[in-house]
Amino acid sequence: MVKTLQRKFIAASMLAVTILLVTLVGAINILYCHSVMTRENNMLEMLCETDGQPDGPRRLSDTERREELPDSDAARSGEGGQEGNQAGSPERSETQQDEQYGQHAEHNGMDRLIRHGFSMDDALSARFFAVWFDEDREIVAKDTSRIYAVTAEEASLLARDIISLGKSSGVYQDFRYMIREKDSSQEILVAMDISRDREDMIRILGISALIAAVCWIAMLLPVHALAKRAIAPTAMSIERQKQFVTNAGHELKTPLAIIQANTEALELYNGESKWTRNIRAQTIRLSGLMQNLLTLSRMDENSLNLEKKVFALYPLAGEVWENFAEPASGRNLSFRIIYEEKEDARVLANRESIAQLLSILFDNAVKYTPRGGEIEVRICSAADSVRLIQSNTVSETDGAGKIAEDPDRLFERFYRTDADRSRKKGGYGIGLSAARAIAGANSGTISAEIENGRIVFTVILKKAGRDRTA
Repeated sequence: MVKTLQRKFIAASMLAVTILLVTLVGAINILYCHSVMTRENNMLEMLCETDGQPDGPRRLSDTERREELPDSDAARSGEGGQEGNQAGSPERSETQQDEQYGQHAEHNGMDRLIRHGFSMDDALSARFFAVWFDEDREIVAKDTSRIYAVTAEEASLLARDIISLGKSSGVYQDFRYMIREKDSSQEILVAMDISRDREDMIRILGISALIAAVCWIAMLLPVHALAKRAIAPTAMSIERQKQFVTNAGHELKTPLAIIQANTEALELYNGESKWTRNIRAQTIRLSGLMQNLLTLSRMDENSLNLEKKVFALYPLAGEVWENFAEPASGRNLSFRIIYEEKEDARVLANRESIAQLLSILFDNAVKYTPRGGEIEVRICSAADSVRLIQSNTVSETDGAGKIAEDPDRLFERFYRTDADRSRKKGGYGIGLSAARAIAGANSGTISAEIENGRIVFTVILKKAGRDRTA
């Protein structure tokens, strides 16, 4: 029990640590990916605005250059020219005009970069190509000077593929793209290589996952060391409870045996009466209760190291049933065992405890099967297990509907679907709990379900290897 509590404490603690680490790693990577994607979109927005020239407008011819100048600069230039001509001063030299244009271009380029949160180094390090389309979606120009890995022909093919997607932005292969309308007759497509960003995302994810794994292992050591101390009060309480049940059970055996013997003696001298019958029935019921409590105390959470041997399950089932044949006959119950194999299915388990498990199942079947009903036991083997399926008819008055809602509750201690009816039939609600403890102690399982008006208990035990002998 103590080891089981330790394992549960460690499992719960490490589950909490795992959830925390996964949440942190997930949050870090999600925020990082969102930041990278936002940065990529902002870069594309800026490149679309600048016609794929992050460092400023193109160096155009003299005529085109003057058209690019702001109205105020052009006005000042005209006024200056008029004044100079009127005053006889010489025109500004071409070098002065180039310097003015260069300052203006650099100023506009830096404004765009600052507005989008980039430095000039960020802009010049971007790897992208740009393609211009006319109103008929025909390529009129392309620029691959900012990326070495993509030729002009490849840029055209990629641009046509991207246009065919029908989206204004997104990701295609290793490129994040954006399409913007420059005027009523022209569109620009800018596709930026994001392979490095993807590599960085994968690298960050791997590093954060590795750090999380190291932290998880580092946390496991102190949690394991503190587990025993943390559960010590609970473990002590459980051990005291188990010790009390064991001691009380052994102490009650003697007075119960004396009461039963004295009751039989009274019946020999004075004859049987309803009082002696009640005393004997309640003594038998109390003895069964103490026996099941002792079984739970010994086998709870597999605390008992059972001696396991190989034996055939089919003969054992028939042998145990012989103890219930007479009360079953008195209630006009039919019984049959169906065995689907040519040879006896052999299991690796403790024979005495499995016999007790079968006794619990058969006792419940005899008590709760309606008069004239049927009890069936089916034994079949699989590759590595043997199944014993015990079923019997059950009436609605015994809570079949309630059982169907949650069959697993039948294995809870002191659980009964109808307390008054159970007392009349001699039940006390811990027999199936003891059955589950026995199955677990033998590395097996037991489950229950309602099928077609029958309650079905399925016991799965480990199958013995062929090289083993009984």
